[in-house]
Amino acid sequence: MSESSQLLIVEDDPTMASLMADVASELGYGISLAETLDQAKRESAAHLPDLVILDRMLGDGSEGLGYIEWLNALEGKRPGILVASRLTSVSDHVLGLETGADDYINKPFEREELRARLRAVARRAVSNRAPESVLIFDTLEVRKSSAQALVNNTPLPLRPQSFSLLKAIVERQGEWVSRKALWHEVWTDYKNLSPQDTVINTAISRLRGVLSVVEGAPEIVSENFGYRLVSQNDRLLDSETV
Repeated sequence: MSESSQLLIVEDDPTMASLMADVASELGYGISLAETLDQAKRESAAHLPDLVILDRMLGDGSEGLGYIEWLNALEGKRPGILVASRLTSVSDHVLGLETGADDYINKPFEREELRARLRAVARRAVSNRAPESVLIFDTLEVRKSSAQALVNNTPLPLRPQSFSLLKAIVERQGEWVSRKALWHEVWTDYKNLSPQDTVINTAISRLRGVLSVVEGAPEIVSENFGYRLVSQNDRLLDSETV
């Protein structure tokens, strides 16, 4: 994750805010806190966050959805918003989503559910902001314009060639890509030559090494004819059926 990736927690319950902050910190976010609607507006006016966890019943009596209405009146970039509330009826969910929330989670919740929903909202927020320049595959995000790749918002230390190779594989979204296609797309200066297996194998091995040390990263699987990405969940399911 870049240093500018920030998450705003709008929550007046200290225990709940602490739990939210713990989970968000595990995902690599910088955290800011607001207990009231006015504080949330001031925080966002000073530095618009990338993601917001928003309570509805705030301690000063304000309705948290007023924050979304305030955002709706602004122009430009807006954060992904996850409403977290004890207002749990279907009509409450509908109101939150129709106001502009990206997702809605009922309190109390498990850490794992909050983590998963934050990841999902973050992926949608990134995709909505830059559909042409960002590729998403499971936990992996590839930002083409900045030549940066992240897993669960953790930046991957990739050489330029490794980034180009990863981008070419991610663009297939889990479908097979042939060695010949990779050779033509990544090693453009040598595309008139036949694919060099040793060169490709070395580059794939290097990229796998980077992915293997990051928790939750997809894996690159291979067959004689090429490569494709597989999520960790799919790998676990495959191993259970063997």
